[in-house]
Amino acid sequence: MPRAIRVFHLCAGDCGACAAEVWAAVEGSSELDWAATPQSADVIALTGSIPPASRNSLLAIYSSLVKDRLPLVAVGRCAIDGHPFGKGGIAALPEIEARRKVDGCPPLVEGVVEALLESARQPRLVES
Repeated sequence: MPRAIRVFHLCAGDCGACAAEVWAAVEGSSELDWAATPQSADVIALTGSIPPASRNSLLAIYSSLVKDRLPLVAVGRCAIDGHPFGKGGIAALPEIEARRKVDGCPPLVEGVVEALLESARQPRLVES
């Protein structure tokens, strides 16, 4: 049996609804499992509107651990464009690139599972 795809959840200021969908996706799929650290992950699930107070921290994490190494999936409308909290999400940070975006407030768990699996199965940008 192939190894499960490891998911690291990166929360950037969400209400918890999208985080719950990521949790349900990982816990409900035999093909997904949790990664203890970003370094041990196959894919990163980003949730939250990325408020100004957390942008620099998120950019530092992204630059050092994710960019050109791991696929990032933006989960939920907040992570995509900051809605309903105004402008934000990765739309306000052109430095951050998502391989997939799962729209919804919150998105359906099936869409989260599909996006995580598809993203992790595509070739990595840089082999580690």
